[in-house]
Amino acid sequence: MFSDQSFEPVGFSSQLSSKKEDKSVNIQTEDIKYDSSEQQAVETKDMETQTVSERKEKVQIDYQKLAAFLKRVTPGVLVELDEAYGSSAFDNYEPSITDSESTTTIRLSAKVNISDDSTTKIKINDLAWSIGGGVLASCHGIPSHSSWCDHLSKIEFFNLTRDDQFVETPSKVLELNACVTLLAYHPTEPSVVAAGLFNGDVLLWNLRDEFSVTPLQVCTHGDSISSIYWQTRNVNNVPLLVTASTDGFIYVHKLMANFTIVKLHKRFKVAKEHNPSESARPRSAGGKRERAIEAGLSITCLDFSTKDTTLFIVGTLCGGLYKCSEVRAIPIEENESILDPVIDEYTRHAGSVTCIRCSSLHNLFISSGADKEIRIFDIEQSSHQHVIIVEETVVGLKWFPGNPDLFCTYGAGPVIRFYNVTNGKSIPNLKLESSDRYNTSCLSFNPKRDMVALGDTSGNVEIWKIPSRLSSLSLK
Repeated sequence: MFSDQSFEPVGFSSQLSSKKEDKSVNIQTEDIKYDSSEQQAVETKDMETQTVSERKEKVQIDYQKLAAFLKRVTPGVLVELDEAYGSSAFDNYEPSITDSESTTTIRLSAKVNISDDSTTKIKINDLAWSIGGGVLASCHGIPSHSSWCDHLSKIEFFNLTRDDQFVETPSKVLELNACVTLLAYHPTEPSVVAAGLFNGDVLLWNLRDEFSVTPLQVCTHGDSISSIYWQTRNVNNVPLLVTASTDGFIYVHKLMANFTIVKLHKRFKVAKEHNPSESARPRSAGGKRERAIEAGLSITCLDFSTKDTTLFIVGTLCGGLYKCSEVRAIPIEENESILDPVIDEYTRHAGSVTCIRCSSLHNLFISSGADKEIRIFDIEQSSHQHVIIVEETVVGLKWFPGNPDLFCTYGAGPVIRFYNVTNGKSIPNLKLESSDRYNTSCLSFNPKRDMVALGDTSGNVEIWKIPSRLSSLSLK
C-alpha cells in the first residue's frame, strides 16, 4: 500500500522585501471650552382663604355680686399694695464694671427724736418693721422704774416713701397707759401687730380697720414682758404667739376668728429648782399646787431653733441658759396645766442673760450677758465653741440679713459691731458709729430694703442705709 519514492528538489526565489514604508501624520487637539449657567427653581402656590366673622354672645354680668366681691377684697388688696414697694432683686444694681460708691457706703439716712417737750427722759424700747418693709413701728418708755408702771406711752408708725425716704411725722399713733417693752409684727398679716407692756399685759391690734383701734387683750403676766415671738413653723402651720415674762412663765396663744378670739394653748415655767443657789430649798409648805403656780426663774429672753421648731433656748436673770422642748415638757408637781420645758442646760453666764439668737443657717445660737461676754453655742453641746470678750455691755444681738454668717451687737457705747459666727472674729471695716449716740437700746433690719433702724436711750430713732452686698466686700 505504501512505497518509498524520491523526487528532485524544487527551488523558488524569496519575495520578502526589507524596505519599510514610513508615513508622517500631524495631530492637533483644540482647547476644551466650559460654559456654566445658574438656574433657580421657583415654586409658587396659590391658596384662597375665607374668614367668617363669628358672632359673640353678650356676657351677662351680675354687677351686685361684682360689687360685693370688690368690697370684700379691696381692703386687703390696698394693704398689700401699701406694703409691697417692689422687689429688691435689682436694688443697688450698677451696669458699670466698677463698683459704685453709693452701693458700698454706709450712711445715715434720717434721724428723728420722738420725745415730747416734757423733762421726762424717753428710751426707745423696741423697733419693728412691717413684713413689706414700708412701715416702722416704734415704742418707748421710761428708762428705769422704781415702782409699778403707770406711765402714758405710745406706739408710733412711720412710713417710708417708694424712694426710701423716711417720713418723720407718724402716720398712726396708739396711746397706752403703761410703757411698751416689745413689738412684734405678724409674719404674714401686715396689719397685725402685738405688743408687750411693762405691767405684764400683752395686746394685739388689727390695723386694717382704720376706725377702730381697740386692742385685743391676749393675756396678762405677773410681771414685765421680756419676750414676744411669733412661732410660724408648727404642726398646724398656724402662727402662735409666744410670750415670756420676768415672772418665769411662758405662754403660747392661739389666735382665731380673724384675730378676735385668743385661746391659751400651753403654759410653761422654768422651775426654780434649776437655779443652783436654790437647789436645796424645801418644798412649799402650802402644798403641791401652791408650789406649781408660784413664780419661776425670771426669764429675760428666748428664741426658737430654726432646725427643730419644737426646741427653744431660754435665758434667765440669774445667768442660766436652758435648752427647752415643747414636746418633752413634763408637768410640775403633777399639775398638768403647767409644764417644765427644760431638758438640758448650757454653760452659765456670770451675769444676767441679755439676748439669745438662733441661727437660720447653722445649728447654733449666740448669747450675750451682763458679764460682757458673747458666746457661740452648738445647740447639741452644753459647752460654748467661742467666747467674745467686749468692753461694753451688749443688750442685743441681730443676724445680718445680707450674710447669715454675720451678726451685730449693740448696747452700751456708740458703736454697733459685726462678728463672724464661724470663728468669732470681729469685722473691723463693718460697723455703725455715731458721735452723738450714747447707748443703743434696740435695732431692727428692714426685711425688704437695705436699711436698718436704731433706737437709743435719748428718744432718737436713726435710719441707716447699709447695702447687703457690703458684707461680702468687708470679708475680703
